[in-house]
Amino acid sequence: MKKIVAANLIRYRKSLGLSQEQLAEQAGVTRQSINNYENAKTLPDTKILSALASVLSITLDDLLSSPGVGLPNFRFRAHVTFDKNAQFAAQVLRMLQTYNALEQAVGLPTYTPESTPCHQVEGNEKHIQAIAALFRHRLGLGDAPIANLFQSVEEIGLKVLRSSFPIKGFFGLSACSDIEGAFILVNTHTITIERQLFTLAHEIGHLIFHRVEYQDTLIEEGTKEEENAREKVADYFASHLLVPQAEFERMYALTQDIIKLKRHFRVSYLVILNRLASMEIIDFAKEKAKICAIYKKQYNGTSLQNSMELKPVLDAEDYPENERYEFLIWQSLKLCNISEMKAAELLNLTVEKLRVRRQENEVYAVA
Repeated sequence: MKKIVAANLIRYRKSLGLSQEQLAEQAGVTRQSINNYENAKTLPDTKILSALASVLSITLDDLLSSPGVGLPNFRFRAHVTFDKNAQFAAQVLRMLQTYNALEQAVGLPTYTPESTPCHQVEGNEKHIQAIAALFRHRLGLGDAPIANLFQSVEEIGLKVLRSSFPIKGFFGLSACSDIEGAFILVNTHTITIERQLFTLAHEIGHLIFHRVEYQDTLIEEGTKEEENAREKVADYFASHLLVPQAEFERMYALTQDIIKLKRHFRVSYLVILNRLASMEIIDFAKEKAKICAIYKKQYNGTSLQNSMELKPVLDAEDYPENERYEFLIWQSLKLCNISEMKAAELLNLTVEKLRVRRQENEVYAVA
């Protein structure tokens, strides 16, 4: 146990960029004590372990668990820099572990998309489009715009969590188990609904086309060129999942207005521009520059950043977060598989507010 705690202290401390002196001061112990803990000479008592976990923004279990041990059966695809963010990796594992336990407690079916490897767009365009069409069929959709992709994939058993992570350049990640289903985490931190929906579709693409490359850790491998090619495949799939080609051609024949097209398909204007560019109808860079110039003039010199969206934007209230996850919590509570205190913790409520919500649910439930 001394060696496990020592390795975790070093990993989580360095992830936050703390020195031994800084960790000691914030945890209320001496630097020499931290040095002894990290060299596996002594083991902190329970009170100090709790203090150290608090300072390091992790749980006591994270501090006591063997480094590198994830969830059985699950393999991940994630951002290349997560090996430098041990706290985030631990948080993701906890979230997935909780979701998985709730599913098992309720007995709700899970879902894993069929895998069909594809490593580049060039020469595979029709194949990727066909897979996107098959997935829409799995969701019970035709060529019509998708009202809410989050709800649609949750209804077939895909585990999706949306949460705020102030990590630059991070939009989402996915994990998969042939036994316990697929999982997608979508970042919501200052990210538009349009981008969140695209991230969801993008990660579904990775689950379908790149699952053989998923790993036991949250660290990616491979060359930059290989990764860029995989990203393009996932992007191409996402675009055709959200905007079917036949429907896009039909709508484009009716209107060439970018705003009307993005509003019809409930996607970002960048998705529309990319699709038109892939059809060689426009030059992407020139058209984007034109739109940015119009935006700047219209909004008194404000620049249109890549993180921004042209109005009208999708309303977050129309896309409630984590509905399936919350359903599992309430069902687990109803079946007495979790306590009120645990349910309140998972729902980020006080026990008192949980009880009020529980009464409201019972009042409005269909008999």
